[in-house]
Amino acid sequence: MYSARRNTNLYVISLAISACSLAIGAFALYSAGAGSRDLAVPAARAPITMRAASPWAPVSMSRDMASRARIGGVDIPNRKRVETALTSIYGIGQATASSILHETGVENKRTYELDEDELSKIRAEVDKYTIEGDLRRQVRQDIARLIDIQCFRGKRHQAGLPCRGQNTKNNARTRKKNRHIKI
Repeated sequence: MYSARRNTNLYVISLAISACSLAIGAFALYSAGAGSRDLAVPAARAPITMRAASPWAPVSMSRDMASRARIGGVDIPNRKRVETALTSIYGIGQATASSILHETGVENKRTYELDEDELSKIRAEVDKYTIEGDLRRQVRQDIARLIDIQCFRGKRHQAGLPCRGQNTKNNARTRKKNRHIKI
């Protein structure tokens, strides 16, 4: 807890220092003869490249970090590496994510460092897989089919019990929680 508090304090201090340095830089531009009309538009568009004082402080980036990359209908995290960020999509695990990167030839770097060409390659490769809503619908339909044909797995799903052979005398609390008896 002490180290977490210290790291938080360091982050707050680094934010204060970066804000002060930006204010000093803006004051220096204004006092150097750039009037308020000259400072308004170019200063707002100028990219700020600074080295991070701590791991949580903003770092220099190639594209806007506020706009998150959208792949397969999901906003993937910007600060994570692409291979890990792809796993936030339902239906894509670690192995599938690494095979996607291998097939596209995209380097495993932070998501905000990707350019539009690399993002379009990843999107095209991800579209080959069944993900998100389609996959959830398919799993629901498979379970409904098992229940309809009244096989063992279907009956276990219907009763809300584990269907892969686990013992239920002492364990299986997650599946047995809030049980509703279906008649």
